[in-house]
Amino acid sequence: MDQFLFGAVYIIEQDYTQEEVRRDLSYMKDCGFNLVTLWPVCNPWLSQDSHQWIFTQTRQVLDVCESLGIKAILQLFGQNQAQEFMPDSALTEDMLVYDERGEHINENCFWANLNHPVVRDYMDRYFQEAITLLRDHKAVYGYDVFNEAHFRSDDPYTIQKYQEWLKETYGTIEHLNRVWHRRYESFGQISPKRRRSPYSIWSSIMPDLEYERFRSVTLTQICSFLYDTARKYDTTHPIIIDGTSAQILSGDVTLRNNDEFATAKIPDVYGSTFYPKSWGRNYRNTPWTMSMYYSVPAGAARKAGKPYMVNELQTHTQSVLTPGSEVTPQELYDWILMCMFTGANGMQLWRWRPFLHGYQSTGRGLTSMDGTPNERAARVKELMDLVRENGDLFDSFQVENQAVKIAVSYSSRLYFDAFLKWNNSFWSEDVEGWYRLFWNRGLNPEFTDIEDLEGEDAKVLVLPSALSISEAMAEKLTAYVERGGILIADARMGSVNEYGEVPAEGIPGRHLSRLFGLREVDVDSGHSFYMKDQCDGGEVESKDDGIPCNFMEQRIEVDEDTRILGTMEDGSPAVVLHPYGKGCTLYFNSFMGVELKKQNIPQVEQLVMDVITNRHDSLFTAEKDSRVHVASIRSEACRAILIINFNETEKEVNLHGLGDKIELVNLLTGDTAKVCGQAKLQIPGNTAYVYKCQEEFK
Repeated sequence: MDQFLFGAVYIIEQDYTQEEVRRDLSYMKDCGFNLVTLWPVCNPWLSQDSHQWIFTQTRQVLDVCESLGIKAILQLFGQNQAQEFMPDSALTEDMLVYDERGEHINENCFWANLNHPVVRDYMDRYFQEAITLLRDHKAVYGYDVFNEAHFRSDDPYTIQKYQEWLKETYGTIEHLNRVWHRRYESFGQISPKRRRSPYSIWSSIMPDLEYERFRSVTLTQICSFLYDTARKYDTTHPIIIDGTSAQILSGDVTLRNNDEFATAKIPDVYGSTFYPKSWGRNYRNTPWTMSMYYSVPAGAARKAGKPYMVNELQTHTQSVLTPGSEVTPQELYDWILMCMFTGANGMQLWRWRPFLHGYQSTGRGLTSMDGTPNERAARVKELMDLVRENGDLFDSFQVENQAVKIAVSYSSRLYFDAFLKWNNSFWSEDVEGWYRLFWNRGLNPEFTDIEDLEGEDAKVLVLPSALSISEAMAEKLTAYVERGGILIADARMGSVNEYGEVPAEGIPGRHLSRLFGLREVDVDSGHSFYMKDQCDGGEVESKDDGIPCNFMEQRIEVDEDTRILGTMEDGSPAVVLHPYGKGCTLYFNSFMGVELKKQNIPQVEQLVMDVITNRHDSLFTAEKDSRVHVASIRSEACRAILIINFNETEKEVNLHGLGDKIELVNLLTGDTAKVCGQAKLQIPGNTAYVYKCQEEFK
């Protein structure tokens, strides 16, 4: 389709009449929607027995979509297999998911074991019948074969796959025994049940860590199976797989096990789902958190070179008794724009009509219970009118090349959490603090994969809490800095290699020691450090209060060519800058990001920006309040800047690096301004403005 894809998930209910469906879809068309996701694809209420798949009502809905010019994604696998591929009557005990942590640990998820051969056979037959019957309908856009991809099970079929993966990973049992400090004779003897035995993890964290890493691997394998199965029956339409709301940032990363950088490589289109005010989340007062949350799957999609689609975005309350999950029309308006400005190729809302039954009864939706559009639908229509009127900008665009990237990986998170014995992880807080520092200046970081840095061209790369770095990764990081990159890292970087072993030559290992110009001498905790003020004659100790070294700090020694920019209370190095090749490295000896999440630290923020702007003085940046969001996109025809003021009062925003002789057009008000390099803008409270940057004026 030529227009930007936008719509909502439409649930096909067994009690809907054909007239009701046409009315609903007509309302959606009136709101500017040109895409829907339909679920469930099969209509079990029309079946004569539990093993029959009927699609009559779905075809009727597709007919209405075609008549209205709306395309439909067929969601083949959501999270209720009883309404999809797996009749409950066919499930035997050994086909069920088994979780070592308890029967209901996955209570919001599916219950059929996706690694069981019989379950997979049902999935194959279901895909074949659905796709073969519906693929030629003109309204079909593509297939979503795994919504919110995740899987966790400790059943025998999955453990067998774990043993096979270990053999592929380690090659020989002798190699595994050396790394794990265990005494197996074959991979078939390895069981994860005793992986956390105290004197096993005392010798090596790998028996524990590898099983948690495998959980993400088996999920990726399941995604590949689903993609390949769908592709067997349709070689034309795009196939979509959705991530799980930036799961790498969650409190317990092992609950859903989605390595998004691996998952995104599989489908034709990578999708995501977002719920900013659900399950305890509420990002209203911390918009940088919401921006970061949106950025993870977007970064994974771009790293994989795949189109990116937001397939679910929260529209209202969660259920009957969930105060705090309400969504105002303006919030929804803001959220949609924030998602679009992460580079989405399409967007859909969850959902069009509220739930009429089940746990989420009365929850979600853009309509009243009777299906008539409400004030949130009206606000979305306003936004879509704006989008459709500016097709030269919104029909095909991409985010600006991000100057800053945060390099993370699922494995990197696992190493960190394993050393905390999976309790009270603050890994995501460290990531968020660094994200916040750059977000404060309008430099919204993109996420990239620390294990796949070949040819990385970002101006700045940040490594938060990167405890485990292999020799191969260290070599790529070195090459990145040699080419001119700025590499920033914090505490205990490179403490272990990919096998959980401390470098024999000491932390952070020979490659990273040369690169950062430092070595760890010892560790301590409970202290503060002081930045050095810059002056014409050099550097002097700052008179500001000390900055807490969060959690712990390293005592480090540095090379002669390493500049000390901050010191501990005893004068030893705390913040150091090291030139290397055409680039440089900046290192903090404590978990700086954790403290940056707690509070803005102007002297740290300014130091980081000075290091960057000394090498790149033409960056697009912003001076703004801590609750103002700035982002930009670019189409072939023009560029646009989004500014959202989440405050109730008016705020001033100063934009820098706009280029010479630019005309800014406010798409909401029609106001124009001619600017040269920078602009000073007043943004009313609780308002989102989009500025189109016109070509240079004479």
